[in-house]
Amino acid sequence: MLRSAPAPRAAAAAKAAAGPAEGAPAFSALDQWTSLNATSAGQSVRHARGDTEGLAALVNTLARSATAPGAELAAPLEARLELYRGATLLAVLEIAGDQVRWTPQGAAAGASVGTPPAQALAELKALLARR
Repeated sequence: MLRSAPAPRAAAAAKAAAGPAEGAPAFSALDQWTSLNATSAGQSVRHARGDTEGLAALVNTLARSATAPGAELAAPLEARLELYRGATLLAVLEIAGDQVRWTPQGAAAGASVGTPPAQALAELKALLARR
C-alpha cells in the first residue's frame, strides 16, 4: 500500500507563506534591495548593490544581528542606510556605536536591535567613510 506524504516543497511553501514568526525581524529586504542611501555626518551617498565589493554581505551580516525587537540603542546614531528596490524603501539599517537597528518597512514591521560582529561593523564603517 502506498502512502502519500506531503511534498517537502509544499510544506516549505506553506511555511514561507505564513511569514516570519511574530516578533521576528523580517529580513526579506536583504535579498531584494538594489541600492542604498548611506547618510553619515550630514552627508548622503547612494550606492548600487554591486558597486562596492562586499557591501551586500556586510549589510546582511549587520542586519541579521538585530534580533531584539523593541530594544533601544545605547549610543547616538552614527549612520543610516536606507535600502531601496528601485524607488521603494524596503528597510532601514542604523548604526549606533557597537549596535545596529533594523527596521523593515511594511504593515507588520517593527524595529529590532542587536550587536553585530565587531569586525563586520568596523568594515562597514570603513567602507562608508571612504565614499
